Amino acid sequence: MKILNRYLLKELTSPFLTTLFILVFVLVSQFILKNLDRFLGKDLSFIIIIKFILLNAAWIVSLAVPMAVLVTTLMTFGKLSYNNEITAFKASGIKYIDLLKPSLLFGATVLFLLIPYNLWILPEMNHDVRKLGFHISKKRPDIEFHENILNTLSDKRIYLGDRINSNTFSNIKIFDNGNRYNHTTIMAENGNFISKSDGVILDLYNGSIHENPINNSEYRKTYFENYKIAIPFDELGYDKNQIIKKQEREMNISLLNGKVNYFSDKINKTESKLESNSILLDSLNQVLLQYKKNNKISLLSINKLKNRINILDKKQIKNQKLIPLYNREKNKYNVEIHKKFSVPFACIIFVLLGMPLGIMSKGGNMGVSVSISLGIFIVYWCFLILGEDLADKTIINPGIAMWAPNILLCFISYYLYKLINRENYRINFNILAILKNKYSYDKSNH
Repeated sequence: MKILNRYLLKELTSPFLTTLFILVFVLVSQFILKNLDRFLGKDLSFIIIIKFILLNAAWIVSLAVPMAVLVTTLMTFGKLSYNNEITAFKASGIKYIDLLKPSLLFGATVLFLLIPYNLWILPEMNHDVRKLGFHISKKRPDIEFHENILNTLSDKRIYLGDRINSNTFSNIKIFDNGNRYNHTTIMAENGNFISKSDGVILDLYNGSIHENPINNSEYRKTYFENYKIAIPFDELGYDKNQIIKKQEREMNISLLNGKVNYFSDKINKTESKLESNSILLDSLNQVLLQYKKNNKISLLSINKLKNRINILDKKQIKNQKLIPLYNREKNKYNVEIHKKFSVPFACIIFVLLGMPLGIMSKGGNMGVSVSISLGIFIVYWCFLILGEDLADKTIINPGIAMWAPNILLCFISYYLYKLINRENYRINFNILAILKNKYSYDKSNH
């Protein structure tokens, strides 16, 4: 049995590393192609571009590892089934559970390597990506603008024509909405963005300024050879002293737990206030009834009591509105905590799912394995995104939302495991062969 375990672990480990490399390479290449226009011809240093790609590769690795486990398991057991090794194992008295044990050990090893990565390394790299993006945008604001469409800059809408060089554009039109009493449009043949320590300068050449005050029918047109527009960084959302706060996906497990505890404490304190204010309101209302029955109480005292009751009522309404807001924030961080464990745990689920699927497909073809894995992973990720959205809206519990896809696939795996225990059961994944056979059958009938 030890020989079998070593054999299966070897059969799983080697293709896993190859598959992971291929998947990461493909996904990184897709990311580069998608963001190619952000870097080409914009005079960014090669080091910054490589750093940006490597930092973004962090979430790609987190995504690719579970998928590589599924592809590897499908390929390995598909090949074993195709070579009749599964039949030989069964003839030797080896049960499916004996094949599953080393496979689960392989999945568990990947799981225990991925969890620390997701808890500590990935959040820091996500935060570094955002810091790098902030630094690039501040140093080179033109990178965030796109040619031949309207861009928003502070209170201005800017149309940029073709990019002449790294930060110079042609055919620039600026629609200034800063003054509601005066519509101003600035046109220039070309211009560029100059980033200073405290803001951005739009340096425009050979153009005109069109002003149309709303209060009268006057229209002014002013020509210029060179015109500069200064926009401070604080109007752009940048501040030299600004500290980039970590978002939930940039927080490690300690920070996430701290946030959950913080909002839990807020909810408990608010609920306590609601309860104590409710008791106080009941008491004050009772006193008000007694005041109204007692004709000797002055109208001023009654009005003071009513004012106090009104203030407490407003506080109650405010606190009642705060609780759902705190719950949403708490759920947002709870979702991220559960996701950091549920996604790595999918490695185990994908082993359970990949083994019966591989045996039934009876083929070690990587193309088929990747196709099946991609379909399963898309469904898994859709359920995960849907669950995250529902949990953020406090419709369902964050734990249920993040673990539901794993539970669903676990039940499917159990059903498939029961199926492969039936003799001569096979699922044909060759779609082309199915279509070809159907075409031949229809042709023979005609």
